[in-house]
Amino acid sequence: MLELVDKVKDNLESVYSEIADAAAECGRDSGEITVMAVTKTHPAEYIAAAVECGIRHIGENRVSEGGRKIKELGKDYAVFHAIGVLHRKEVRQALRDFHWLDAVDKIEIIEEIARRKASPQILLEVNTSGEEAKMGFPPDVVLLESVLGRALELELPVQGFLTVGPLCRDLSGQRKAFEDLRVLRDSLETRLSVSLPELSMGMSDDFALAVKEGATTVRLGRRLFGYRKTCQVNL
Repeated sequence: MLELVDKVKDNLESVYSEIADAAAECGRDSGEITVMAVTKTHPAEYIAAAVECGIRHIGENRVSEGGRKIKELGKDYAVFHAIGVLHRKEVRQALRDFHWLDAVDKIEIIEEIARRKASPQILLEVNTSGEEAKMGFPPDVVLLESVLGRALELELPVQGFLTVGPLCRDLSGQRKAFEDLRVLRDSLETRLSVSLPELSMGMSDDFALAVKEGATTVRLGRRLFGYRKTCQVNL
């Protein structure tokens, strides 16, 4: 455990340095940006190591897997985010175990949350990369205005948006995906006269670009913990 903590601590220092440089480049305060540790496929001790290093926000892609770790550690151990695809049948467990639902991408999920008289913090996932394999609402301001209107009608606390950058090495394409989400958010705030402060965007390979485009949370797995042995795609 001590070896893991030391590894995460060293990696986190490097991450904070990159965030500071990116924030300075665009005139932002690096203190505005939250580092979320993504612990998919890792045991609960990785969550413990992240918390030991000062990270408070933990992301889990799978509701069932994350729920087992949260049960082991206790829900108050950290701020837990469900960041993967959320199916309607999983809503009950997600509401029980997680503080945030960060990848809501269907009206029926919003309505199911409301039906259960729950009010977790919510992010809407938007597919700004245009890649068919990715989930999320299309980046259509009229559609998202309708979705947000429904959430407001149901008195659900939507805090902002999540996106996943494109799987390419084209820096301009990656940055545009993040820029598009920020512009979309700004437009919706104006159209609906609401505050949508959270932009969860940027992972291990592109978080500095996301910071330059307004990310408030970056989601890091491999950059903190190294490569997973059982997962082909690393965050």
